[in-house]
Amino acid sequence: MSQYLWSELRRRAGRTLSTALGVALGVALFIALSAAGAGFQEAAQRPLAGVGADILFSRPTMGTETTAAAQTTRGVRLPFGVSTLNMGDVAKVQQIRGVDAVAGALLLWDFGATSYQTVLGVDVDQPAIGPAKARDWVVTGRFLQPGDTAQTVVDKHYAAFFSLKPGATAQIGGESFQVVGIVEVQEGSQAAAANFYVPLADAQRLAHLNADAINQLYVRVAQASTVDAVVQQSRAALGEVSATTEQSIVQVMGGIALVSQRFAGIASLVALLGGMVLTALALSASVAERRREIGVMKAVGWTAREVQRYFVVEGLALSGLGALAGVALGWLATLALGQLPLDLSALNPNTPPGLAAAPVAATTLTLPARVALAPLALALGMAVVGGALASWLIARRAANLKPADALRQ
Repeated sequence: MSQYLWSELRRRAGRTLSTALGVALGVALFIALSAAGAGFQEAAQRPLAGVGADILFSRPTMGTETTAAAQTTRGVRLPFGVSTLNMGDVAKVQQIRGVDAVAGALLLWDFGATSYQTVLGVDVDQPAIGPAKARDWVVTGRFLQPGDTAQTVVDKHYAAFFSLKPGATAQIGGESFQVVGIVEVQEGSQAAAANFYVPLADAQRLAHLNADAINQLYVRVAQASTVDAVVQQSRAALGEVSATTEQSIVQVMGGIALVSQRFAGIASLVALLGGMVLTALALSASVAERRREIGVMKAVGWTAREVQRYFVVEGLALSGLGALAGVALGWLATLALGQLPLDLSALNPNTPPGLAAAPVAATTLTLPARVALAPLALALGMAVVGGALASWLIARRAANLKPADALRQ
């Protein structure tokens, strides 16, 4: 039977390739779309997951800033469009049901003549959430510690550009700060990206703010399903605040991310089912073309069970060949998706126009798409099982043909 099967597949090479290609495309689309959906979801988690948070709150100002203001502002100030919160707001959010941890921070801009640098005031007493998590990113020296004053940790890119190392002195807001460490911001962790990290008290002093002033509030919830409820309750407690969550980051990424996140599973299943339908159609056409051949097979002694077994094996061979080719195509497509850049600069919409920021970790990351074992196994299983089922149904029809009827046509 194996020799006959091989000869038939070679003799009908066009049909064999077209059927296998149909299955391969279905499997490849299933793998690639599943990888894209999971990749966008992971990418949306990174900006906040890197700082151990699920929500980032800030309070927008009611007024607007102009380009002229951006060009004439000098020294340390709050980012345009952002107002302050306070430590009392931290306590209010901490009391909300479902909130696991809260930390505050103060993001500042330090304007020079032609550029600006970002300064992040860190509450070092909250090491498990917020920008204090940057202690995990230290590559040289150490991170800020309780009691530190006039000391700073510098982003790796900024430090390389300005040749800063631990022990050097950096100018922030016209004051001297000793560099104690260098950090490399993790890819996509824009929620805690800055040129300089300084103690929260120093940041408040540089900006001439009250000792409890902050403008970023990081929140971690006990269960991911409660994020929306916590956002609503926090707004009720704090008033008008802007909330950055995983879902809002997906919206920033654009329509492709939304479609991939919501419909990847459905689209990939449809693609896989399409491949199985092609297998069934190809086998059905093959049986119709080979009626006389089937009659000869039965006339020379093949039983109905043997004819049925042969067409099931042929269908499985086509499905298996297509599935293996689909895995290779899906892997190549996933590699290509992994090079897709995701621009997260929209997470920082208040960048002043007309000024170039000093170097900081890039706001662009590539889509973290990779082939997962579960979708791969599901694609292979459905292709083989679906091909076997379609083959069995078609094989039953072939096995029921009577030799006299088949040879008469």
